[in-house]
Amino acid sequence: MRQALALALLIGIAVSAAFLLTPSRFTPAIPGDDALGTLFSGTLKANRDYDVLDPETTAEKRDEAARSVWPVYDFDGSAAETLQRRISGAFARGREAVAQWKQQNPAKAARLLNEHWIDAETARFLLSHRDEFWKALQAVLEDEDYLDLARSGFDPAVERAALRLADLAAAGFVVEERGLLAADRERGIMVRTVGGGGAPEQAIRDIDRIQDLMNARQHVERTSAAQLADLTPRTARAATELVRRALRPNLAYDDAETRRRQEVKRAQVKDVLLQVRKGEKIIGDGEQVTKTHLLVFQALRAAGRASGADQVRWGGGLFAALLCAAVFEFGRRNMRKFRPRSRDVFLLAVLMVAQLFAVKGALLGADALHDVMREQLPAPFSGYVAQALPAAVPYALGSLLVRFLLTSEAALLWTAAFAPLCGLLAGGSLQFAAAALVSGVVAADRIGHAGRKSAVFRAGLVTGVVTAVVLATFAMFQGRLWAWDTAATVLGSILGGALVLPLLALLLSPLLEAMFGYVTDVELLKLANFNHPVLKDLIVQAPGTYHHGILIGQLVDAAARTIGANPLLARVGAYYHDIGKGKNPLYFGENQKGENRHDGLTAQMSAEIIRRHVAEGMELARQAKLPRQVSDF
Repeated sequence: MRQALALALLIGIAVSAAFLLTPSRFTPAIPGDDALGTLFSGTLKANRDYDVLDPETTAEKRDEAARSVWPVYDFDGSAAETLQRRISGAFARGREAVAQWKQQNPAKAARLLNEHWIDAETARFLLSHRDEFWKALQAVLEDEDYLDLARSGFDPAVERAALRLADLAAAGFVVEERGLLAADRERGIMVRTVGGGGAPEQAIRDIDRIQDLMNARQHVERTSAAQLADLTPRTARAATELVRRALRPNLAYDDAETRRRQEVKRAQVKDVLLQVRKGEKIIGDGEQVTKTHLLVFQALRAAGRASGADQVRWGGGLFAALLCAAVFEFGRRNMRKFRPRSRDVFLLAVLMVAQLFAVKGALLGADALHDVMREQLPAPFSGYVAQALPAAVPYALGSLLVRFLLTSEAALLWTAAFAPLCGLLAGGSLQFAAAALVSGVVAADRIGHAGRKSAVFRAGLVTGVVTAVVLATFAMFQGRLWAWDTAATVLGSILGGALVLPLLALLLSPLLEAMFGYVTDVELLKLANFNHPVLKDLIVQAPGTYHHGILIGQLVDAAARTIGANPLLARVGAYYHDIGKGKNPLYFGENQKGENRHDGLTAQMSAEIIRRHVAEGMELARQAKLPRQVSDF
């Protein structure tokens, strides 16, 4: 039964430690995303190699790569040929209309041929075929210009002159609006030829050589005089207007192709990784948290949630179980006075788990309080608070309570098991492990047989001073003994020992006494007071028994000191061991004066009265709510 209880308690400690000793506690607390711009407290180093994705820098580099792509414009290589085909098609439609008119009006045909004269009826006929001319040309020509060309009979010579002019006009790059190229003037554009011959793709840096449609049409007007010098002025003007109206842009921005090339460039840029090597300092004490730090912090938190974190967590639980089992077994085998009962083992386990939870809660509370006060205090004072609060945590509380309720051997073994776990809980800190060990031993020593509340406060003060010395010693190791943050740490540990530790001990010890049936020296001293109601009633009812108990108390006190037992418990037990005689005091020799009432009783009745004082004493003890340890006497 006891072995099953011990195993269950050991499993409970392991599970609790696995929950509490999370990987995040092996390093200083990792700030959240809201810590941007704040000052970091402590030094954080990488516990392994990390490749941290930097999405912001990656996006910037990909945008930069996309901006390096020149805009793609499609050049219609067949534009000049198409223009000539439309002009030739329009002249062919015009000659067909003239030929049809001549066939219907042979008498007037000679006059049109010789005098280039058109009467109103002829003009109406030719204009009725104008739409076919427009469709072939894919442009609208004024009636006057159309009729001027008709007067020449849409002469092939005029057509050849118009084609020559069109070929010159379509030779260069022409866009719809030149303003579209303004943004690309500094770097240039990429021209891709689609249809027709020529280079499939070329880079154009000189944007000024590209004309818009308006300038190209104006260029047609400027060059027409030289190209159409052999035509009559009216015919030349009409041919110029025809070419000008038929001219179209041959260069157009290809948004889809440009975006495709930008995406290709983006894809060629690899993810930007922040490489953090194991043991490398991520951020130091007092450094400002930047966006780069936040990225590394996110990677650290993500690693803490990975599957490897479960191994670390349960490894902590297994370590706690092995440590407690080893210390307990050592005490059982090698310490003669360490003979714990089942309830003692249960108390030790409960205090172990409770103290671990209390330390973690206190550390988290200290962090939260520091965050609140950081907004209210100047930066240096906020840093001092950050050093003082963890030092004020009552690491020795469990050791003090174990010694208060059990023995010094139990307290020593409990402290030896708790101190390493406390160090892990405080961030893998040897400093706090040593502080928990030394302060726990001192607290257990100073609280031994504390008879008054003032003794508890004295023990707490001594414990706080010793803790301060331990922490100051570690500050010497780090070369910052005379720093203000060390002074804050020392002050925090002294205040924690002098106030927090004794107050919690006095608050919790009565609860533990009631829950587990223990009695402390403080409670025994209350019972040892001769003004206690039971003793006052006893001295009135049975003064001989009262004095008998006092004398026996002095004897057992000395005997208990000799054999290493609890002298106070022995003395109090002696005071109360015969309180049942107060019911029939004259039947007991120490209260008789001459007459012996047993002389008038039978032997059986005398024996019954003598035996009955035990039961009556137990009843009085129950009514007075005496501790079981005292009632057992």
